[in-house]
Amino acid sequence: MNYVVCVRLRLGLIAYPVAALLLAVFVCAPVYAQGKLPAPERVVGDYLKATGGKKRQAGIRDATYDYELLMKGQKAGRARTQVKANTFARTDTIFENDEKIAIGSNGRSAWELGADGHLNTLTDALGNTAKLRATLEASRLLDYKKLDVLARTVGLETAAGEPAYVLEFSARNGARLRYRFGSSSHLLLKIADDARQVETSYSDYRAEGGILEPHRVEVRGADGATLVLVLQRVSYNTGLALAVFDPPAATEAALDIPALLHELELNQKKIDERVAEYSFVEKRTEREINSRGEVTKEKQSVHEVYPLVGSQPIYKLISEDGVPLNAERAAKRDKEIAEFIARYEKEREKKARKEEELKSKGEAEKKKKDDEIGINVFLRACELISPRREQRGKREAVVFDFRPRQGFHPSTQAESIVAKLVGIMWIDPVDKVVMRLEARLAEGFKVGGGLVASISPGSAFAFEQVRQPDGVWLPRFAQVNFKARVLLFKGLEANETREYSDYKRFSGEASGYQLDKPKP
Repeated sequence: MNYVVCVRLRLGLIAYPVAALLLAVFVCAPVYAQGKLPAPERVVGDYLKATGGKKRQAGIRDATYDYELLMKGQKAGRARTQVKANTFARTDTIFENDEKIAIGSNGRSAWELGADGHLNTLTDALGNTAKLRATLEASRLLDYKKLDVLARTVGLETAAGEPAYVLEFSARNGARLRYRFGSSSHLLLKIADDARQVETSYSDYRAEGGILEPHRVEVRGADGATLVLVLQRVSYNTGLALAVFDPPAATEAALDIPALLHELELNQKKIDERVAEYSFVEKRTEREINSRGEVTKEKQSVHEVYPLVGSQPIYKLISEDGVPLNAERAAKRDKEIAEFIARYEKEREKKARKEEELKSKGEAEKKKKDDEIGINVFLRACELISPRREQRGKREAVVFDFRPRQGFHPSTQAESIVAKLVGIMWIDPVDKVVMRLEARLAEGFKVGGGLVASISPGSAFAFEQVRQPDGVWLPRFAQVNFKARVLLFKGLEANETREYSDYKRFSGEASGYQLDKPKP
């Protein structure tokens, strides 16, 4: 029997085989309201106490779990899961026919390696959920708030024959997982993940080095097919290297990432110039999320956008929350746009003269150099990890992780920001363009020594471009999640997604602007 195929088809896991780590889904069950539900901190605290105590759990910096795999009561292979505080996790599976698959997450990227040897970096819901799961497992649920994980108690259900509190853990990027803890045993009984439509159950808890560990893990797909993992041994604090959790790198000597990035920088300047030749539609979704991960407010707006050379684009509001603008508001906006264009025409010549004066003094170039985050800055400040080739859509991509380079000392504000970033980059090696970029601040960033503003660690953004029929690459979406304090005011939080579509060739001069929709 081809166990890989069996697991993929029946459980819908792609190459997510076992993982006591990165599998799970929400399977609906009756919710019983029995008075006030306990706070998530209390439920997690009871769990930590029941499984050995917070102090003993905190003493585990890494762990390795070896399992025997069973399918329909028959031995199907073996698996090894490794975790390292606070965000690192990896599971390797070897089936009886010697086919191997692996999955891992390192805080920057989540990845999977199929039996066919193809590597895939996970994105969007699958990637975000995998990273959230790895964070919760590797941190052993200790101080999850400090890891920017949100939690709320959402109900009381029956699980494994006892009432169980349902905790929803979430991240600001939308990833969500539901954990069920026994109300009397206080043990973790189930984990569920909507993105995978798989439920993972835990039972047969026994002590290992003073820690209660589940010795039986059952992974059930939406169709009821089940894979069983039977724990054979556990090893704690063996000093697992961080490199264990990196995606496998390509072995090609010809994969010269720095050279590719320099070509990309030159090409991107040409692309940026051509972007001003297109009008487009922008759909903007802004959300407010409270400390429990609940969306308390959502606002959606749609604009027609017309770029202008040397100026901010013109945004023409079309609708808000799905409702088109009424005639009065539309007329008012058109008047504002007309006034803006008039000012633009008057100020454009003045601005050009001023830039020419600064350029003659060398000041413009110096300011640009200090503020610009170019490839040279990126290569100096960041270490590039695990360069690899993947298939993204119908095009080949070169992918790599990046993280701050040890010992780098920034001298400009741009370098200070880059030196705190971790993330992933996808590059089209033929067109020499960034296909996708995901990055987050590994450390907080302060402006003006923290007196002006302070941006919290975990603040993140994602950006993606797609190739148009005429060969030009243009943005498809951008997303930002951040927490910041500005001056002495209360902390600000933002969760915003912008989606771009309906690109049309358009003159980037003010004279080319029309109040009606541009012609194709």
